[in-house]
Amino acid sequence: MKSHVVVTLPLPSAVLDRLNRSFDIRLWSESEPIPEATLRAWVTGADAILCSLGTPVTAGVIASSAQLQTISSISVGVDHIDLAAATASGLPVGHTPDVLVDSTADMALALMLAVMRRIVEADQFVRRGEWGSGWSTDFFLGTDLSRATVGIVGLGPIGRAVASRVQSFGAEVIGWNRTTRQVAGVRNVALDDLFEAADVVSLHTAATAETHQLVSADRIGRMKPGAVLINTARGAIIDEPAMVRALQAGKIRAGLDVYDSEPLSPNSPLLGLDNVVLVPHLGSATRATRAAMIERALDNLASGLRGELLPWCANPDVYAKG
Repeated sequence: MKSHVVVTLPLPSAVLDRLNRSFDIRLWSESEPIPEATLRAWVTGADAILCSLGTPVTAGVIASSAQLQTISSISVGVDHIDLAAATASGLPVGHTPDVLVDSTADMALALMLAVMRRIVEADQFVRRGEWGSGWSTDFFLGTDLSRATVGIVGLGPIGRAVASRVQSFGAEVIGWNRTTRQVAGVRNVALDDLFEAADVVSLHTAATAETHQLVSADRIGRMKPGAVLINTARGAIIDEPAMVRALQAGKIRAGLDVYDSEPLSPNSPLLGLDNVVLVPHLGSATRATRAAMIERALDNLASGLRGELLPWCANPDVYAKG
């Protein structure tokens, strides 16, 4: 008998064909997230869940099936899953680390350049037909990455990849990590000092209880006038209302791929601001990276259902409990 797997997101047809050959799947094919009540009902009697960041897997969902064997997420972060509840229930949780380093670093760099050179503003200016024949020395002035001091918050693989990229532009790089890490060409500084000194602050730390609103109102207030805040990590790392106030006051600029609540509300004040570039969580959105993420998630799923160790497990302590 095939294992019963709840799949909470649309997937390419070739991937679904592979899943159908091996498992009895129940697929949520809508573009909006599956409601929790529906997920609870579907998980009853299921052996596994294949999900992504858009599906909160709560303790209630986990408790809905006594026969769940594993949860596999097509993501690096697992803050959408109640990891403590999963571990307590003996459920290994799979994730997909390492494959999106370059794609996310490229997105951070793209956001820096878009904000600093005012690319989105200029594009809209041309499309509105406002580009006349006149020219002036202050026409759409931006700032140079090559002359900037870039502060990297979080010197893990993605942070280091961003540091390497901006160094190639000629930028000076300073960094902070929760545990001190030596990176070639990066001068370690205290976190408050980083916010005070950097022309660009780029966030690359995980979302944990320790890093919740790490970018506080106080630290935002320490940023230089006109400094740029880049976030391709997690929205919860920033005190979003404090950031909005600083943007509205014209004190800082920002490039954001992630938000405190996703998708971004149509009532978000961010939508009315010209000094922020907004992207809908596309850090890993390249064909090669997404394909690699899916492969790892499928490997985790199959291993978990065979009762084997997950190749990429987000809660390895679950095996110690056994």
